[in-house]
Amino acid sequence: MSENLSVICLQDEALYWLDAGEVHALSVDAPIIMDRLRETLKQSEHGVVFAAPGSEARLLELTVTPEERKHLGASLPFMLEESLTDNIDDVHFARMALDRDQYAVAMTDRQSMRRWQEILGEFASLVPWMPEPLLLPWSSGEWTLVIENESTLLRYGRSSGTRIENDLLPLLLETLAEESPPLRIVVYGENESLDLSFLSPLGAVATQWRKGGVAAAMLLHDSGEAIVNLLQGDFAPQLPYARWWSQWRKVAALVLVALSIHLLSAGLDLRRLARENLVLRTEIQSVYREVNPQGAVVDAQKQLQRQLDGLRGSGGGSTFTGLLAPLGALFSPESELVLASLSYSQRNAELRINLLAANFADIESLRVSLERAGYVASLESSSRSGDRVRARLRIGESS
Repeated sequence: MSENLSVICLQDEALYWLDAGEVHALSVDAPIIMDRLRETLKQSEHGVVFAAPGSEARLLELTVTPEERKHLGASLPFMLEESLTDNIDDVHFARMALDRDQYAVAMTDRQSMRRWQEILGEFASLVPWMPEPLLLPWSSGEWTLVIENESTLLRYGRSSGTRIENDLLPLLLETLAEESPPLRIVVYGENESLDLSFLSPLGAVATQWRKGGVAAAMLLHDSGEAIVNLLQGDFAPQLPYARWWSQWRKVAALVLVALSIHLLSAGLDLRRLARENLVLRTEIQSVYREVNPQGAVVDAQKQLQRQLDGLRGSGGGSTFTGLLAPLGALFSPESELVLASLSYSQRNAELRINLLAANFADIESLRVSLERAGYVASLESSSRSGDRVRARLRIGESS
């Protein structure tokens, strides 16, 4: 562990505190040590973690697709089900993103998680739970081993490691080396010749032996390294809502009273404004109906503004006055053309006129004159009405 990292570990179901290389037993019989740990937990710059026993945690790195990543929390147990001998309902899964496609995954028995909670007692929810092997120092291509009397703690990857019995260690090292041989090995132990004998299956690999145990190895751990925390899902720490409520309920009651008064005042203001708005809307609709007796009223002000803009040309393009002016110039007192009716479509920016003329030639002459003036004029219909010709023209500005 580094100088800024303390580790609570479990040995033979007893708790120990590894602090800057010193080992302290944690028990009710050592109140001074317990008080020191409590004070340490209050110091934000001094991290404390619980080292979950490596023999009871399985670690691996998992590659996932973007689709799998979206639902990884729910699908992770089923993705790994075939690789487990236990029922997935009895296994606790924790994960941490290493990069976009890689996740560190830790698995342990739910019964073990509950047992550790009971042993840790008051400290269970105050510290993160990290797999013991991942608290050893590591760099790319390097394996770190801490060889003890009966078992060895091993870290062989960014998120890979375990604790294994010494009798099985040579076989495990040989298997791992076949998949990805190490560039160098760092060994911590008490008997150099005996410790190095376990490495014989690896052949000639650069090896460094150091005297010491777990406490000495963890002194070199990078405290800034991100490690998967086992306290996830059902075991995530719960916020102390009951304690917070007992402390703040009087303040909450005062806030509730003030909020009720504010809401009551706001409600009365809202009702008054609603009545004023109703009166105002009635007056606006009355004025609108004086101009437009028919049609739906959605927003009287906007509707009137659009109609005015369309007639006076403030919106650009064809307008009523723009189309009416050249048409008036073509009607002279001497002309035998009679304007029977006229309508204007603001949506299409078009005039439709019904004419009475002595003959069809007069109507055609009017249409040609309009086109020469730069307008689009088309004959929609024509018919003989007694001794006159009735015709309908559609007139618009050329595009």
